[in-house]
Amino acid sequence: MAKRGRPTRAQASTKALKGVDIDAVDPLTVLRQIASDTSAPASSRLAAAKALLAHDGRKKDDGDGAEHDRISARALKLLKGGKS
Repeated sequence: MAKRGRPTRAQASTKALKGVDIDAVDPLTVLRQIASDTSAPASSRLAAAKALLAHDGRKKDDGDGAEHDRISARALKLLKGGKS
């Protein structure tokens, strides 16, 4: 007999991301959308805004952009459900 009720988070995420090219997603754009979404919980908007401020607060010409790559890699990992 099939289990009834709500799907697990993994199942819901898989269904929601079906057909989405994860490699084409820009993490900063996602953060901007979350921060500006008035229907999102305040804690989510605040966390997104803090992440954007932390990213924008860095000098544009320092280093080779490794911070951006690290942020992008982490965001993509989270979008893939925590899998590498």
